[in-house]
Amino acid sequence: MIDEKLLTKIRELACHPDWGKRETAASEIKIINDKSFEEYFPVWKDWVKDSDPNIRRAVEVGLLRIKKEYAKEAIELLEPLLHDENIYVRKNCGPFALSYVCYKNSDLAFQKLKVWMKIDDANVRWNIAMCLGVYFGLKFPEKSLAPLKILAADKNKFVWRAAASSLVKLLRKFPEYKKEVYGWKDLKNVLEVVKKYVEK
Repeated sequence: MIDEKLLTKIRELACHPDWGKRETAASEIKIINDKSFEEYFPVWKDWVKDSDPNIRRAVEVGLLRIKKEYAKEAIELLEPLLHDENIYVRKNCGPFALSYVCYKNSDLAFQKLKVWMKIDDANVRWNIAMCLGVYFGLKFPEKSLAPLKILAADKNKFVWRAAASSLVKLLRKFPEYKKEVYGWKDLKNVLEVVKKYVEK
C-alpha cells in the first residue's frame, strides 16, 4: 500500500535548502525500493517528470542500490533524465546514478547505450560518456572503450570533453589500454587532453 504521508515527507525533504535533508529524501526512497519497488514504480515514473528538479534528483539518487532484478525498470526511470538540462539533475545522473544502475545489468546497459548515443541531444551523450568513467565503466573497461571512442569523436566539445574525462579515469586505472587508445586516429584534440592528465 502506498504511504502518501511518507511521500509528502520525502517531497518536503527533497526540496529542503539543506543538502543533508535532500540526502535523507534519497535515502528514504532507497529504503522504499529495497522493500516495495514494484509498488512505488508508478510513483517514481511520475516523479522523474516532476517540474521540480529536486524531486527528479531524489528519484535518481534513490536508485543507487536498486536490486539487480529491477535494473531494467531503473534504467527506464533514468532514461528521461538523460535529457534533463538541470545541472543538479545531470551531475547526479550519468556520473552517478546511471553508472551504478547500469552495473546491475551490463548486457542491457550496453545495448541501451548504443541506442542512446545516436540521440541528437548533447545532454544524453554527455551522461553516457560520464557513466563510462566511473563505477560501470571501471567494472567493464574493455567494453567501455568502443562507445567512448565514438563519443570522443563527437563534434560537440561538451560531449567529447566528457569522453576525455572518462578515458583519463580508465587509463589511470588500466594503463594496459593506453597503447590502444593512443593509437586512435583523427582524435588529436581528445588525445592531447587525455595524455596531459594521464601522463602527468
